[in-house]
Amino acid sequence: MQKAFFLITLLASALTLAAAPVALAQSDPEALVKKYFEALNRGDAAGALAMFADDAVFDVPGGLCAAAPCVGKAAIQKELESRVADKFHFTILKNYVSGNVVTSRLEIHSDTIKRAGVERIIGWGIFEVKGEKIAYLRGARPYRADSETARFAEWQRAQPPAR
Repeated sequence: MQKAFFLITLLASALTLAAAPVALAQSDPEALVKKYFEALNRGDAAGALAMFADDAVFDVPGGLCAAAPCVGKAAIQKELESRVADKFHFTILKNYVSGNVVTSRLEIHSDTIKRAGVERIIGWGIFEVKGEKIAYLRGARPYRADSETARFAEWQRAQPPAR
């Protein structure tokens, strides 16, 4: 009986150790977010889109998804293509990771930002990752304590509504 218990314990331990690398390698939310920004920075909307789940939600102020969150890859694709056309460039200032959620503090450049008379703005992105895909992206309002970001926000408010 003791020999059987020992063998069962040994087998269970071996299975646990064999499965551990798979569980650890299953998802790295921070690396996925970095890859997403790298794709956008090189103008690769399709590459950035590939990182989203089929039913992902893109909820970011400004752009095509401002009035209502974009849901699904087809809607998100149009937003990402728009960002690439506007030459968005993101620099991650700091990532905060909690489980499968990554909150990124970002420096953001684009042609629209330059038209406002500022070089860059500071913003936030909150990503929820499921498995190897971005399931939800929520962009927070820009960081208005930063003078350039505050000037951009004022410029935005002065713009006529989009038709």
